[in-house]
Amino acid sequence: MQTWTLENQRWRMTVSAEGAEIRQLTEKTVGREWLWKPDGEVWKSSAPLLFPVIGRLIHNGLWDDDNFYPLPAHGFLRQQPFTAQQHCAAMLRVISRATKQTLRSWPFLFSMQVTYQLLETGVRIHWRLTNEDTKPLCFSLGYHPGFALPLATEPGWCVTFEKGCVTGPFYTRDRTLSLAQNVNEVRQFALTPDVFRGGAVYFAECAGSLVNVVSPAGKTVLQCQLTNQPWLALWGVPGADLLCIEPLSGTTDAPNASGQQRDKRGMQWLAAGGVYQQQLDMTFPADGAQ
Repeated sequence: MQTWTLENQRWRMTVSAEGAEIRQLTEKTVGREWLWKPDGEVWKSSAPLLFPVIGRLIHNGLWDDDNFYPLPAHGFLRQQPFTAQQHCAAMLRVISRATKQTLRSWPFLFSMQVTYQLLETGVRIHWRLTNEDTKPLCFSLGYHPGFALPLATEPGWCVTFEKGCVTGPFYTRDRTLSLAQNVNEVRQFALTPDVFRGGAVYFAECAGSLVNVVSPAGKTVLQCQLTNQPWLALWGVPGADLLCIEPLSGTTDAPNASGQQRDKRGMQWLAAGGVYQQQLDMTFPADGAQ
């Protein structure tokens, strides 16, 4: 599968045409690879895009009234080919559109444009979803980057939120999420060795939040600036040096989900011809490099 390379003075990044997935993000000045390297025994991805659904579907798809559409967890976009619209040294813009194959599992015409821009401090990612159909488009959109951080070998890591109304944590069970849990404002969350033993941990009311990953030494090594994503999930594999930070417009299924499109948490409707956009800045303070 084709790949594209972006590079500036500090960074080198490789993006695959399959799913427009970042495969490498190398900080050249310190010789550090920040992204998780796919491992079949731990996690086989590095930074997949999630569309048109997020998380597990307990019915292995969704209904639109009496019509059933089979869908895998996290949707199908991560397996779809993208083509380049623009590519220069530090910027890449790619696009993918609905195909005969996607229409069999999700009967909507759409295009997804993704723009990657290398900054001095990291990467800016912009998503632009266009409804190319004559009817409203039902969807959720999310991002699932995994970072190679020594969580297992260096205890004491945490995540902090620079926004007052973030709530959580909400713990998943069997890849489902019930919100019948205590709701508290959260500013700091400890990444203890067993925190992901039950699965991903969700946080709500995250739109506009700045998410900081803080080392045991108290240094902020990674920041994610969300825009309009209302949800954030954290996930890893116990015993692995992996942390996934997932800005999301929806969530995995509730344990009692009906399976109807209209009932899945976080699904949105985009009018015919409409455009939906998200952005994420992933930055790495120079003094946080290890």
